Order: sequence, then structure tokens, then C-alpha cells
Amino acid sequence: MTSAIDSFSRDDRGGSHRQALSNAWVPLAQWLAILTMTVEHVSKFLWPAAAFTPWAITLGRVAFPLFAGMVAWHLVHNTRRPTRYGLRLLGVGALAQLPYLLVVAPKLNVCFTLGLGLLAVVALQRLQERYLQAAVGIVLVILAVSISPYVEYGLFGLLLVPAFALAFRYPHRTAAAIPVLLLAAVINGPPLHMLISTVTAMTLVLLASGSLRLDVPVPAIPRPLRLSWYPLHLAVIAALSFLLVSA
Repeated sequence: MTSAIDSFSRDDRGGSHRQALSNAWVPLAQWLAILTMTVEHVSKFLWPAAAFTPWAITLGRVAFPLFAGMVAWHLVHNTRRPTRYGLRLLGVGALAQLPYLLVVAPKLNVCFTLGLGLLAVVALQRLQERYLQAAVGIVLVILAVSISPYVEYGLFGLLLVPAFALAFRYPHRTAAAIPVLLLAAVINGPPLHMLISTVTAMTLVLLASGSLRLDVPVPAIPRPLRLSWYPLHLAVIAALSFLLVSA
């Protein structure tokens, strides 16, 4: 399969230079996504009645668009093995599933939402290739849609990674950004949450197009910590919840 970087270069001249500039936002987005998610989860599941918990939940609305945007960005620009990338996300989700069930809800966690959304994009790309790959692609798309009621953020959440991929694939076409902005809004309920999520998605779209530059010298999160943080923080919250109930 032609690499995502090569196909991007054909459609957007000068894209490689823009990519080098725009990649600077990724470490900051990693820190913001992980920190806001953790603050929200700790507040919501350990101190649900605290006065600051509603504000922590509101702050947490930036996390999922950031995660979805980063997954789509790496898919479009940085990975030559997208299927392996998607499977790695599902692996992290499998490790996190038990503490997620204990802490959050009887659904598949957000890593499944992100991983299946990514694999759906890969499947759609392969519809243009060999018949066997196309058949596998169709099965993956059908699977993603069929299990959407059972994953965090549902069908709209599953579609957010493909929508970001479309916006990043065509960064100078305004119409390509419309789906991601609509989805970022509808995955939330309260108007303030919708606004924060949509502004987050819009910021990423502007970064991808080069209309906004963010060259903040933030060190990247070490890869082992980045991969383990989601299941690890849920496991810690589950253990603390058990201790608080037992006390």
C-alpha cells in the first residue's frame, strides 16, 4: 500500500515542509490529553461530590478530540504500518478493559473507539486494492458500525478519527473540516462541553493546514509511559476506589 506520507505529498504540494512544522504540536497535545483525562477521571470517580468535579469534567472535554486528532495525524503522516498501529491501540484497550469496567462503565473503553476508527480508515483505503483486502476491509467497517453502541462515545466517536483523517488529508479544503467539527460537537451534551470539544477540533484543523503554528518546546512523553498510562491510571483509580469503600 502506498504510504500515507507519499499520497499526502501528491495532493498538497509543499506538505512535507508543513508537516515538519506542524508536528511540533504533538508533544503538547499528548500532555494536555493525558493530564485533562486523568484530572477528569480522578475527580469524577474518586470525589464525585466535590465542588471542583464539574469543572474537571468540563476541562476533560478537550481530551478525546486531542486523542482522536493525534491518532489521525499519525495515520496520515507518520506511520507506514497503520494496521499494526490500530492493533496496538486495541491491545492497550484490552489491557485497560478490566479496570475500565470496574471504574467507568460496562462498555469497551476509548482505546477501542480510537483503534476501530483507525482500522475503518485503513479498510476504506484498501477497498481500492485487491479483492481479498477489500473483503477484509468491508468486514472491518461492518464490525466497527455493529459494535458502536458498545464502545465509549458510540458511533459518532468511532467516526471522529476518520473525520480527522479526512481533514488532515485535505488541509486546505474547507468542506473536509466540516465533518470533524460536527462530530466533535455532537459527542457531547451540554453546550459548554460542545463548545470546548469543537474549539479543540478546530485548533487541530488549523494546525494541520498551517494557518496556526504552535512551536512550544515541550518534551515528548516517553513511549512506554504513553502506552501504559491509560490502563495504569484506571487501575490505580480502581484500587483507590476499593480502598475508600472498604475504609
